[in-house]
Amino acid sequence: MTVPIILAGHGRLPSGVGEAAEMILGSQPRLKVCELSPRDSQEEFGARLLELAGDAPEVLVLADLHGGSPFNAVRALATTPGARIRIELVAGLNLPMLLEVLLHPTDDVAGLAGVARAAGRDGVVDVLESTW
Repeated sequence: MTVPIILAGHGRLPSGVGEAAEMILGSQPRLKVCELSPRDSQEEFGARLLELAGDAPEVLVLADLHGGSPFNAVRALATTPGARIRIELVAGLNLPMLLEVLLHPTDDVAGLAGVARAAGRDGVVDVLESTW
């Protein structure tokens, strides 16, 4: 089964990153977006995210900001004892991170989280210090 990928964040940022990825790679059916509006509570946001996950037994959530409301809502879901779904959560959403995750061949959610962490770090480059 293909692991669903949910982009979670403030305002339209998750949609923008998702749209950019699809501009480069084409349509990505497993990609979902959960946006926090100023009117949302963390509980409402978490309920929407679970709805997006559907019946999947596990999902990878890429959040925009460590410690932000979307991240905190997902962390609460991920650490709920007896949860029906396994959630891997990585913060620092960026386009290189998402592209690498979408292109990676594994369906292992923990492996995809590792790909996200590495690509997120490696995607930040000081052009003046770059060797290419």
